[in-house]
Amino acid sequence: MSVRWPAPPHLVLTAYCVGVCTALAWRPGLPLLLLVFALAAAAAAGGAFTARRGLRAGGPLALLVLFAAVGAMLGGARLDSLARSALSAFQGDRIPLRAVVTDLPAIKDDQITLAVDIVRAAGREVDEPAHLRLRLDSGQTFALDVTGPLVEGAVIELAAAEVAPLPEPRPGQFDYGRYLRRRGERVLLDAALADLRIVGRRGGLQGNVDRLRLASRAHLQTGLRPPLSDVLLGMVLGDDEGVSPELVEDFRRSGLLHIMAVSGENVVLLCAMWSFVFALLGIHRLARTALLLPLVATYVLLTGASPSIVRAGVAGIFGLLAILASRPSDGWLLLLAPAAWLLTVNPNNLYDVSFQLSFAAVIGLLLLARPLTHAVRFLPGPLPEQVGVTTAASLATAPVSVLTFGSASLVSVPANVAGGFVLGPIMFLGMLSLLLGFVGTWCSWPLNTVAGLFIGFLLAVARLFGGLPGAVYDWQGVSVRLLLVLGFLSELAALALLASRAGAGLATYVRAPARRVTLIAVTAALAAAIMLAAPAPVRPPAEPTLTFLDVGEGAATLLQVPDGPTVLVDAGPAPLASTLRRHAVRGIDLLILSHGHADHVAGLADVIGGMAVRRALLPQPPQPAEALDRIAAQLTSAGADVRRCAAPLAIAGRGWSVRVLPTSAPPGADGNQGENDCALVVLVKLGGQRVLLPGDAEGPVLAALDLPPCAVVELPHHGSRGGFDAAELGALAPRLAVISVGPNSYGHPTAEMLDLLVNAGVPCARTDQHGEVAVSASARGLTVVAAPAG
Repeated sequence: MSVRWPAPPHLVLTAYCVGVCTALAWRPGLPLLLLVFALAAAAAAGGAFTARRGLRAGGPLALLVLFAAVGAMLGGARLDSLARSALSAFQGDRIPLRAVVTDLPAIKDDQITLAVDIVRAAGREVDEPAHLRLRLDSGQTFALDVTGPLVEGAVIELAAAEVAPLPEPRPGQFDYGRYLRRRGERVLLDAALADLRIVGRRGGLQGNVDRLRLASRAHLQTGLRPPLSDVLLGMVLGDDEGVSPELVEDFRRSGLLHIMAVSGENVVLLCAMWSFVFALLGIHRLARTALLLPLVATYVLLTGASPSIVRAGVAGIFGLLAILASRPSDGWLLLLAPAAWLLTVNPNNLYDVSFQLSFAAVIGLLLLARPLTHAVRFLPGPLPEQVGVTTAASLATAPVSVLTFGSASLVSVPANVAGGFVLGPIMFLGMLSLLLGFVGTWCSWPLNTVAGLFIGFLLAVARLFGGLPGAVYDWQGVSVRLLLVLGFLSELAALALLASRAGAGLATYVRAPARRVTLIAVTAALAAAIMLAAPAPVRPPAEPTLTFLDVGEGAATLLQVPDGPTVLVDAGPAPLASTLRRHAVRGIDLLILSHGHADHVAGLADVIGGMAVRRALLPQPPQPAEALDRIAAQLTSAGADVRRCAAPLAIAGRGWSVRVLPTSAPPGADGNQGENDCALVVLVKLGGQRVLLPGDAEGPVLAALDLPPCAVVELPHHGSRGGFDAAELGALAPRLAVISVGPNSYGHPTAEMLDLLVNAGVPCARTDQHGEVAVSASARGLTVVAAPAG
């Protein structure tokens, strides 16, 4: 029997991708790789020679080894190049630099983060990516303008930028340093926005793409306002930076977040539109197919070349080449060729969540779409294909979502069926607007207006399905429920297999009298084994406990009382649902928000709708506050009793009490600090000892409350300067100070406040250093335990 030669392309590409990925975990020396390469090449050549004579040979296997060795060598070489850094030598220094902006600015509070390519540093030529953090001065503001001067392609200069090492990992938090290292970055750069100068724009091919991108954004914004314009930019160009976190959360919970990632549907639509135009111009089929190749490549560059669009672009180019060669397209080849390209460019793309989700979805479509569509063929009209395709993609991407985000949408199929039919029209109108905008902006206006109507409908669908109870499955670790579901599904699969081998249907096989007793016994034994093997569920504390949660640069404090209420004071900035469940929280009886800033409320994103919030207290500022009003509306929609607190109130029980004190901003205070000072301050009493939770209210505002002595005090505003003075700290007489703080660019906690504590002899516990800080009441008084989260 003769051996097929050459090996199938997908096997060769698979071997190559495996070799590249191997370099991520194991880096054999170059001599060993060269030896393997030589032996495999010789074996492959010998296999080809013997295969022509009809002999059984190991040539194809040797060819796979050969390509795996090539992948390992190229992957290792690429990783070595990404690890080299000219900027690392300047760590701790302040240096002049020149750079090119490569992405839209990311804005958070008083900091702007720019992805840049450094072209000159400290007087020498450099070619290295980095992230530049720009501080805003007091009173200075910066609004994202996607067509403004500080966007992709802007050439910037700084007279002095501080070169800082990448941040160290912290338990239970996103490892930002590792994320940057995988992108080939080895340092962080810090400077003030006021010191930045825009000195021009880059030229060449990338410069032309930059100009095309700016014009395209302008066309897509014509006649639309946020959030409709932001969503249209995200769907057509992948520019989702302007989409609000609340909208992103609605899309995530409803399973519609994929619409913000440009992918294969965009490429197919682009090719269809231009092919139609070329046909109208009378261009021959092969010629117009060839003309589509540079258009697809340009679109990939135009959208920023994220892994999802690169996968779609490379697949599209291979599909077009197949048409030119009059060959049928190969689905697996269209999957493996982009994977090989992306892994060659950067093997660390394997860890990129957009890479994982994109390829998982395609694998799901290749393996599951057809059988699932066949299984629901009884549905009317186009529903079988819609349900089959959506279910296949959802099943394939669910493990990635759970492992990465800790959750997965359970309503993605009905949400996509209800709203998915408008995705095609939106993208068609958006891409037509992008193209016709070069004729005149008057062409874009009506197209964007109609697209905006469809987007409004899509937002309503996302809000409806994302707000349904149980819309999201939150991973809570191995639980009895999970093990029971997996066990019974495995039993069902085994029964289906046995029934198939017996030539009977599943229902007929199970109903057989001879098998009923055995089936009941096996099911009972399986359930008993799972009950015994499953880990014990987390239990709430046995005594009143106040826990300062480790949420990064923000604040969230949890009060748990046996046979009493669960109270959450503030909730930010990190998503809190999984953290609360680790503390055995199943619902919140009282939510108290000190004020509306994101570092105190953004963590509610996955709490609202994910667990019951029965009552909420919010401050009543003299002027309307958009953030507080939005949260109040969301809580009310979720069934919470929302009240504004304008006068002191208290609740109490055996061994505990909570007192809420509204504050007012001093005369002349406005803006950010005015919102900090017009807030709710909370006093918690545990076992006769008080704990003060001031939020971000500071000095004079707290002094006006005439606070009593407190055993434990949380420093105001994350340890900001001016939170307390020596007299106020002396009057409070705390035995412990807690600072809720995380990595930040504000200098929190300030040296002034730390010195104040040292001079007063007050010990300090910081959540960024000690993790969660739990204060419990017992017969011995207050007990304090600090431990890293997770």
